[in-house]
This record gives sequence, structure tokens and C-alpha cells, in this order.
Amino acid sequence: MFFDRFKKKKTKDVSQDIIERENGYEKLHEPVISGRQKVIESCEQIIDVTREFEDARKEYALVTEYLKDIETIGSLPKDESKALKEAAKNIFTLNQARNDYMKTENKISDSQFAQMQELEDDLPGIIRRLKDNEEYLDTVNRDLRNLGAEKAELEIEKEECQSEQKHLKVIAILLIVLFAAIIVLCALMRVLMEKDTSLIMMAVSFVIVLLGTYVFLRYQKCQKEIERCMLNKNHAILLENRVKIKYVNIKNAVDYSCQKYHVKNSRDLTYVYEQYQAAVIEREKFQRTSEDLEYNSEKMLSILKKHNLYDAKVWLNYANAIVNEKDIVELKHNLIVRRQKLRNRMEYNIGVITQLRATILLHRSELGDKAGEVSRLLNKIAQLTLEFEDED
Repeated sequence: MFFDRFKKKKTKDVSQDIIERENGYEKLHEPVISGRQKVIESCEQIIDVTREFEDARKEYALVTEYLKDIETIGSLPKDESKALKEAAKNIFTLNQARNDYMKTENKISDSQFAQMQELEDDLPGIIRRLKDNEEYLDTVNRDLRNLGAEKAELEIEKEECQSEQKHLKVIAILLIVLFAAIIVLCALMRVLMEKDTSLIMMAVSFVIVLLGTYVFLRYQKCQKEIERCMLNKNHAILLENRVKIKYVNIKNAVDYSCQKYHVKNSRDLTYVYEQYQAAVIEREKFQRTSEDLEYNSEKMLSILKKHNLYDAKVWLNYANAIVNEKDIVELKHNLIVRRQKLRNRMEYNIGVITQLRATILLHRSELGDKAGEVSRLLNKIAQLTLEFEDED
């Protein structure tokens, strides 16, 4: 901005390294050359110096206009001054709020914001369904683990019953062999020893029948247990298959939703939605701030333009200076310092021009037919010098 050029700068003029000061003005180094060449060199230099002088003069006039604007603002009627300061204060506050918003880090991307905005009305239901599906998946996972454990337990029970049946078969065979051996032994005893073994036979038969009955009943019980285990296992497998089909469908729906909304789970989607709502509030606030800023800017400009300021718009960027007297004093001081530096530059250039003009007049007779053109140049330079002296 314009006023940024009015800040204090501690710089060294480059011209100080190539000139020597004498009687308040800089004396140029003069090489040994002909008078005609001196005039040509002096004319070229005087044109360059004049350009520098004109640039400084324009900027000097510009600085003066801004100083006049400051004086005009300071002398406004009380009611207008109050309205101007109120508008300027609002502009400064609103600019700070807008800058704070611009510095705020976006927690969701623009693409996420656009997607949330498109589905804003449906998002609560989407989040709820995703959360319910995730909870269902957790439940199904537990059920599948329980069914897996139940199948394993039934399989173990079945194997135990089958193992017991094998042992019972061996016991039954041993009982038959033992019974046959006892019958043979009793028959031998009866034939060879002529003893009555009927009582022994009855006792042994009774015991064998009891043991056989126990083995048979136990075998039957194991068979029923095996059938029960197989039936329950088949039922568990049917349930598992049924649950797996639904699990796959729900899992695919969850994965699709997460991929669609660029999240990992319902918690992430809830977070993104919350950040979207916060961003909407901030954007609405920013929009209101922009509208209020435009209103106060127009109000401030209308007051300033009534008093024909040189540049009313520039004060929109220096609203705080209008509110804070310290800031406007500092701004005025910087402008005055800047104008003084410009004046010093112009005075220096006038001194150089005077010196070069004297050199041209001294050797003008050596120019021949070019003397008239040089005289016109000197007259213009003289007029410029007189205008500057009149401004003093």
C-alpha cells in the first residue's frame, strides 16, 4: 500500500559514494574533455537528473495530499467523526476476525466438506446405520466364535463316545471269550472229575449276563450321545452358515460406507460430520463478517468522500489509525519525515541542475547550430527551477 512507503528507512544514498560535498551541494568529478563534449555530457546528465527530480516532485505532491487528508479527517464535525470512528472500529475488528478464520487450519478436506454438504440431511441416519451395522458385526463375531467353540466341544464329546464304544466292544468280546472258557472248563471238570458244575455255571452265567447287560446299555447310551452330538453339530453348522451369509452382507455394507466417506469406522464418520458442522458455522460467520465488513466499508467511504479526500479507499486499510490517535500521529510523523526526505532529494537535484546549467552556459558558444536547441532545454530547466522555488 501507499503508506508502506512512508515507513522509516535507514539507507545510504548511493550518490554519496560517487560525489563530494562542497558548499552544501555535491560537486561532480570533471574529467578532462573538450567544451563541446562537456555540454553534451551535461545535457544528458541534466535530463536524467530532471527525471529524478520530477519523480520526487510527484511523490512529494502525493505525500502532501495524504497529509491534507489526515488534517481533513482530524477536523471532521463531531457527529461525522463519531460515525467514522465507529465504522473504522468495526472494520478493524471484522478484519481481525476474517484473518483469524483464514489462518484456521481445515480439519476436513474440501472434498469431504462437499460430500457432507451434499448428504447433510441424510448423514445422521447414515451414521446411525453404520454404527448399528458395526455393533451387529461385533455381535455376529461373538456368535460365530461361540458356535465354533460349541462345534469343537460337540466334536470332542462325539470322539469320546466313539472311543468308549470301542472299549465296550473289546469288553464284550472278552466277556464272551471268558464265558466260553468257563463253559469249557466246567465241562472238562464234569467229564474228567465227575463233579457237578451246574451251580458254578449258573453263577458265572448270571455275572456274565449282568456285565453284558451293562456293556450293552452303556454302548447304547454312547450311540445316543453320538447321534445327539451330530444333530447339534449339524444345527450349529446351519446357524453358522446362515449367520455367515448375513455377516458377509453387513461387512460389505460397512466396508462400502467407510470407503465411500473416506473413514475407518462410524467414530471417524461422526468426527468428520462434527467438523463439517463446525466448518459450516465458521463459514456462515465468515459470510456474515464479509457482509458486515462491506456495509461498514461503504459507510466509511461515504463519509470520507463527502469531504473530497484525495484517496478515501486507502483508509480502509488503515481503519485502526482512525480509531487510535497514537497510530494516526505516528502515520502523520512518517509522512512528514518522508516528505522532508523527498524535499532534500529535490533540493539536491536542483543544485546539480544549477551546476550542470552553468557548465552548459560556459561552453554554449562551442555548440554551433545546436545552441538554439540547448537554449530551449535550459529555458525549460529554468522554468522548472522557478516552479520549485515558488512552491517554497
